[in-house]
Amino acid sequence: MNSDTTNVLLPFNPIDTIEEWVLDYDWDFERESDFELLAIIEGHWSPLHLHFQWQSELQAMFFACHGEVKIPQAAFGRICELLVSVNNQLWLGHFDLIPETGGPAYRHTVALRGQDGFSEEQTEDLVATAIAEWDRLIPAIKLISSGDDSDLNAIDLALMDTVGAA
Repeated sequence: MNSDTTNVLLPFNPIDTIEEWVLDYDWDFERESDFELLAIIEGHWSPLHLHFQWQSELQAMFFACHGEVKIPQAAFGRICELLVSVNNQLWLGHFDLIPETGGPAYRHTVALRGQDGFSEEQTEDLVATAIAEWDRLIPAIKLISSGDDSDLNAIDLALMDTVGAA
């Protein structure tokens, strides 16, 4: 069965809700197809690329968020160890390395079987979680990428959850 035909027959398309939500924030975005949307937002450390894709056969919404971070080859092993450590602490989603860019991405898939739609609140939670985890990870990646990762306390400090602002 052709997946495009299957997508058309569903009673809802979560990408429509996501597009409305992105428009509310006036973010740059591109609707790649009826079932895929890409957006770019300004992150704390770099622009963040948001990728939403609806897979109707699985009734699942795939989401990925990545920044413009390159991992030096010399730091690749340590970054992989870091991602494993971070992933063990995450309740939602996980970090992965993107082979095409050599950088990390936060990924999360939401199963929507039996649901009537995908709300703006769900979209907001998905994106807010990704941004928060990304902002927490980047200082540790920068520390390791600089080659100054011998101090494990500094890496732990970079990964520590913070509350409030200075």
